[in-house]
Parts: sequence; structure tokens; C-alpha cells
Amino acid sequence: MPRPQQKHLSKSSFLAGLDCPRKLWQLLWDRDSAAPYGGMSQLIMEMGTRFGVLAHQLYPGATLIDVDYRNLDQALRDTQAALESGAKTILEACFVYDHFRVMSDVVERQADGSWHLIEVKSSTRVKDEHIPDLAYQQWVMQQAGFPVSRCSVLHANRDGSWPDVASIFNLVDVTEQVKHWLPDVEPALEAMRPLLVQGSTAPEARPLFSRVCHDCPFKKTVCWHGIEGFTIYDVINARYLPALELEGILYIDDITAEQIENLNKKDRANVIRIQQRRIDINHQVITDRLAELVYPIYFLDFESIATPVPLFDRIAPWKQLAFQYSLHILHQDGRLEHREYLHREASDPSAAVAQRLCQDIGAVGSIVVYFANMERGVINSLINQFPDSAPALQSMTERMWDLHVIFEKYYRHWQFGSKSSIKVVLTTLIPGLSYKDLGIQEGGGASLGWLRMIESDDAALKESLARDLLAYCELDTLAMVELLKVLEEG
Repeated sequence: MPRPQQKHLSKSSFLAGLDCPRKLWQLLWDRDSAAPYGGMSQLIMEMGTRFGVLAHQLYPGATLIDVDYRNLDQALRDTQAALESGAKTILEACFVYDHFRVMSDVVERQADGSWHLIEVKSSTRVKDEHIPDLAYQQWVMQQAGFPVSRCSVLHANRDGSWPDVASIFNLVDVTEQVKHWLPDVEPALEAMRPLLVQGSTAPEARPLFSRVCHDCPFKKTVCWHGIEGFTIYDVINARYLPALELEGILYIDDITAEQIENLNKKDRANVIRIQQRRIDINHQVITDRLAELVYPIYFLDFESIATPVPLFDRIAPWKQLAFQYSLHILHQDGRLEHREYLHREASDPSAAVAQRLCQDIGAVGSIVVYFANMERGVINSLINQFPDSAPALQSMTERMWDLHVIFEKYYRHWQFGSKSSIKVVLTTLIPGLSYKDLGIQEGGGASLGWLRMIESDDAALKESLARDLLAYCELDTLAMVELLKVLEEG
């Protein structure tokens, strides 16, 4: 009788197994059930890959293993050949022990024959999850006969500036942290080992409130499949969830009056509102806030991008660059005007955005935004870059009026749940005005779309992406115009 197939455990699968056994099982045996990645996830993954490739420039003369994920056995043979030839530094080295396999970003041979293991991460600091990642790699290498004496994380340096490649990176020694985690590797692997075997029983799939579940591609397609309506995980603060879980409560409608009393004030209000299908509007505060508006009213929204590998000279890793804005202008006579700017060139958009913004926004009039931190942050950055435009730009920050605050605090519809994003509010109050038919439907998709546009040589593709970007950003400001009408109508 043939032995059942058994999968190899990669470092990404190992981390998935630490997050959730069901997530690991899905990745190994039912990967096709994953939901498509959104624009932001795609951008982060692509930028991580680019950052890793850029790191190779720090190791001139190193041996690079050409990894073909369809033929990892060849990568293993190439790594072995490099090791036997005495290579001092190997990039993308492949090591295997039993059914445990890793591809390490950088390994450097030390004078005593041991190895320095370096993990390249596009984050701006060492994160907690980087330590078990390195611990698993070290365990596999050592089991395979390659002792590791030092571990480091090579991450992005916010103080760096392109094109000085070395300044983009910061190497942090984490040997001691990894050493403390190393004893936990084998127990974790023993728990995961049964899931590597074909025909293994899938662990229970159930909704959870967890940071690791938030971006899981199997959340909606597997664990949350068929769950409709507001659940405790959508609304309730994490500290109150265990007690409700012990009572078997999943849906908000099933929370008892006694249990509601044990919640904090905000959660209590949201739960009662949902259960009673209620709309709470503080008309007086909203009226007072609306009275602050000065015509002409400018409705402003930016789209921006931040990448670990800077796109342009004199840019630091992860610096936010606004490449587009939409501006609806409501005049006192009711006339609505639309202006917009999209930077179409493969160059730093900052100067052009600042110049056009100063042309399009006059010295008088309120500037309505949705969640002011983003727009204020963009304009403050432009103020620092372009002192000649600083007075006009500073005036814009002082005239900002945040529409988000109204829907966060003073206009609470039960269908908002605990949220107040513009998409949630718009879907509830003006369902006919929707993002669902747009080519770009969220901010991450806009960032990725702009990157694709400026890097493409295909004129038709560039024009298609430009249309999608303009339509998406325009809807953001038109949504604010319509939501203001809702408030004015009471």
C-alpha cells in the first residue's frame, strides 16, 4: 500500500500554523478556497519582493540561488553545490530536514564555520512575528547540519534616502530573541506534523476575533462562510469576548440584557442600537457643526502610495506620496463644480500636487474631508517640502472640517454596526451611490493601480488605469457632497 502524500512545511506555512491550524491545513490542501487578495495586500506582497531583491545589492559577490517554486529540488541541489564550493554568502539558500524546508534570504559563513542567518523584511522595525520565523529557519538549518551562531533582521530604514541603497536598510541583531524562541519550534512542529499528511482531518473552522484572522484569505470563504448579520466579533471589544464565547453567543441579536450591562459604554450603545434597529441622531450638535461651514465648500480627497523601496530620488522608505486628488466645490447658489489632478508621469508627484492644489482651492471656504488625519498629513508634508507654498497650504489645514466625526459620534445608524468608514456610511444611507461597479474599489487598489500606470509602457493600459483612478477618487468626494445633503435634510 503506497504511503500517503506528505507536504513540506515552508517558513510561511510554519507561521500560518502558529496563527491557526485551520489556516495551515487550507494552505496545504485547499489553497483554491482562498479569497482573492485585495489591492493593498497585493501591493504589500509585491513591495516585499522588490525590497528583498534590492537587498541583494548589499552583498556583492554573493551566490544567488535561482529559485523556481515549481522545482525546489533544484534550488536545494544548487544550494548544496554553493556550500560545497565554499561560498561565503548565499542568497535565497534552500535547506531541508525531513519534511521541513526553508529558503533563507541571506546566509553568511562565519570564521568558525557557523552561519549568520539574515531575514529581510520590508517593515521599519523588528516585529514579534520575525522571531519565530528566524527560529524555524535556524532549527531546520541546524538539523540539516549547518550550525547558526547569529540571527539578524534586515529591515527598512525610514531615515534612508534613495538612491543610496545602503541607507535604505538597517541590520538588527536578534540572536538572543531567537535563542529564547528556539525551544518552542519542535513542540509547534509536532502539533503541525499530522496536518502535513494527505487525508488529514481539517481542524475546526469557526469565526474568531483575532489580529491574525483579519487578513486571512480563508476568513470569509471558510471560517465565516454562511455567517450573516452582526456578530460579537464585528462589534464587541476583545476583552469582553471570552465571556460571551463561553455562553455560546455568536450574533449580536442573541446577547441578553444582563450581558449587555457588562459591556463598556460604546459597545453597549452599539449592541442596543443594532438589536432595536435604531437610528440615533443628535440633531442639535449636527446643526451646530453645519453652521461652521463657509462657502464655497471644498470636498477634498487624496490618493497616496508608500513603498519600502522608494520610487524616486531623495525619497525615504515608506514616505507617503499623494499622487492624486479629487475636489468637488459647492457654491452658495447650489452650483457644484468638480476639479481633479492625477499625476501621470513616473516622477515624484509632490510638487505638481502642491501647485495644483494651491490653484484649485481658494483662500476662503471650508474644506470638507473624511477622516482628517490623512489629508492633514499630506498637506503638512507638502508644507515642509515647499516653503513658498506654505502659507496657502497651512490655511487649508486650518479650514478643514471632518465629516467623519459626525458619523462616528452624532449620526449612528444601526446598520453601521461599530464602524463609520465612508463606504459603510454611504452603502447604508445612499445605496444607489456605490463603489462596486468601479474598476478600483479601495485605497490599496488605487495605490497599486497608480504604480502599474506609471511603470507600464502600454498606452491603452495606462489610459484605462487613469480612468479607473479618476472615477474612484471622484466618487470619494461626491460621496461627501451627498452625505452632507443627508445631514442638512435632517
